[in-house]
Amino acid sequence: MALSPGAGAAGPAEGSPSAAYTTPAERREAGTSHRLTDWLTASALLESERQRQWTRGGSDEERSTEEGQTTTAQWALLAFADGPVQAEWVLEYETGTDKPTLDEAVVSLADDDWEIAVGRQYTPLGQYLSHFPTGPMLEFGETRVEGVALGLALSDRLELTLMRHAGRARPAGDSRWSLDWAAGLEAEVGRGWSVGTSYQSDLADALDGLPDEVRHRYRRRVSAAAAFVRWRSQRVDASAEWLGALRPFAELAPALDRPSAWNLEFAHFVDPRFFWAARLEGSHDLADVPRRRWGVSASWLPTRWLGISVEFLQGRIRGEAPDDGETAPEARVRQFGIRLSLTP
Repeated sequence: MALSPGAGAAGPAEGSPSAAYTTPAERREAGTSHRLTDWLTASALLESERQRQWTRGGSDEERSTEEGQTTTAQWALLAFADGPVQAEWVLEYETGTDKPTLDEAVVSLADDDWEIAVGRQYTPLGQYLSHFPTGPMLEFGETRVEGVALGLALSDRLELTLMRHAGRARPAGDSRWSLDWAAGLEAEVGRGWSVGTSYQSDLADALDGLPDEVRHRYRRRVSAAAAFVRWRSQRVDASAEWLGALRPFAELAPALDRPSAWNLEFAHFVDPRFFWAARLEGSHDLADVPRRRWGVSASWLPTRWLGISVEFLQGRIRGEAPDDGETAPEARVRQFGIRLSLTP
């Protein structure tokens, strides 16, 4: 039932891991499918990232260097792929965690113009478009819940998603889980252009990225909205996206009470197995992330099952304001990373 954004647009070679996704939703469907039985298929994605970050500046002009390496394994099972009723499980394990995480577990019923999905899944808030190993700062709004989603193809170019879900956040002092909702609207407007907008009734349901003071409880509910515009051609993929809270969190200080972020990206596909990208992004009222950040990345797909990506990002992050009321000092942050993607 889903739309096919940018149909006809060229990109990296089909089946290559780094080419398989530009959003978290596409990443969860990445990997080469292997048929285990007549009714069950499996796929896997293995990623290893190494990051090095340099920080300079702040109130005392300190310099620091941090290094980290993360390996993530994702396994997906799809049952009854050829029928109207399907079941899908996505399991993910990341080094440094105690055990694997059940990322998605969904049973769906679909026809040509509609689809109903029940289970653990992500809300339609945000697209998080990116060609970089490091996701954009607006990923703070990504939300995984248990709920029911209804997708409707209103036309060949217009798709509506409605979702009702059990929210992780709830009013302070209330032991009951709240029922929240979300919606998304996407449209193909021709000549490679696509646009979309989405809404979520409770931003505190988000997975992470919000300060600990929220702790999935609130004195008043704060909703969120997002919007994107994208243009794709045979060799270019350009996008602009914004996501933010629609009013302040009562629990947070004024400098952090209404988080939002935006991201601009441009990608050029030199040939089917090599592309580069540039990014400019910004944030507002988000802790421990740059207010502005820019960067470049390059990806090479030497084989069908291997992708190699490198990136450089630089930004400025605001520190804590001094007691004398002066403007908070800024620190310059530089980051270099490399990612290997493998689909066995």
